[in-house]
Amino acid sequence: MTKPTIISKNRRNLSNLSKSERIIETVIESIKNSNILVGDALTSVNVAARDFGVARQTIVRAYEKLKKLGFVESRPRKGYFVINKQSKIKKRVLLIIHSFNAHFELLYNEFRDQVDGICDIEIYFHHYNIKILELIINRNLDSYDLFIVSSFDNQRIANILGRIPANKVLIISRNDRVENRYNEIIQDFEGGTNDALILALEKIKKYKSLTLCFPLKSGHSKSLEIGFNKFCSECSVSNKIVDSLQNIDVRKGDAYLVIDDADLIMLLKICKIRNWKIGIDVGVISYNETPLKEVIRDGITVITCNFKSMASEMAEFIRTGSNLQKTIPISLILRNSL
Repeated sequence: MTKPTIISKNRRNLSNLSKSERIIETVIESIKNSNILVGDALTSVNVAARDFGVARQTIVRAYEKLKKLGFVESRPRKGYFVINKQSKIKKRVLLIIHSFNAHFELLYNEFRDQVDGICDIEIYFHHYNIKILELIINRNLDSYDLFIVSSFDNQRIANILGRIPANKVLIISRNDRVENRYNEIIQDFEGGTNDALILALEKIKKYKSLTLCFPLKSGHSKSLEIGFNKFCSECSVSNKIVDSLQNIDVRKGDAYLVIDDADLIMLLKICKIRNWKIGIDVGVISYNETPLKEVIRDGITVITCNFKSMASEMAEFIRTGSNLQKTIPISLILRNSL
């Protein structure tokens, strides 16, 4: 008979879980880390109850849930044995982002394709509205195995996300107000924006001034604006920041960094009406790569992270469950618009 395996308690923060859920998470991590191998017997119910300091029924409930998930099977008068390193039941994943714009659509499609057959995904949008986020979280606390959330700058964010067990949260893109509390796959907007603009400095110097169109009520990361200011200060670039292109006179000979695609479209329309040549009369830089920006007006220069890479990291987290603190680099894709 296979010798029962002693279950070692893992290092994850399990403080928000029930006793049986803590045991389930501990066993699953031990199986995935190969501390317990397929074919091994789990620690007997009586011994596990003593080691964990819980009632026998708590252990039985945990082992039966592991059985339902497909990790173990029970054998009469022998105990519970590991039969699989992965759950046979699809994980239920709730993706909560600000909106379904083109680059997040790219992220979602890539992520969905990579986890096909492993999990079921539903998607909600918070639109940078804390009341909407709170409503989404409160209504779905017990309905999903994993919450994938793009944070934003609001003083209540930490409290609302704190209602979810930490091991059930993955922060993506932005970690405003929740730094280092959860697994995360994020962008460095400050450093990435500064570094990308430095790479474009020679092109930017062709223009009289560089204008950042940063909508005040959009909810975009303030660290992006900080990165822009740092670049302009250190590289002595004449600049200004505006809320909208509607509020200024777009000038020939200037360059523009636009965050929202609505402002990009407005800028391109203005240039078309005035018969200005993009990349010569006016410089254009957009934020976040999409397939369309590669082809419109002979190509739009973008500052962007690789959303396919972010999706791959998300899928790998789904498959392994390993602790993760990942920053996706932000880069410059130089095209004819600059």
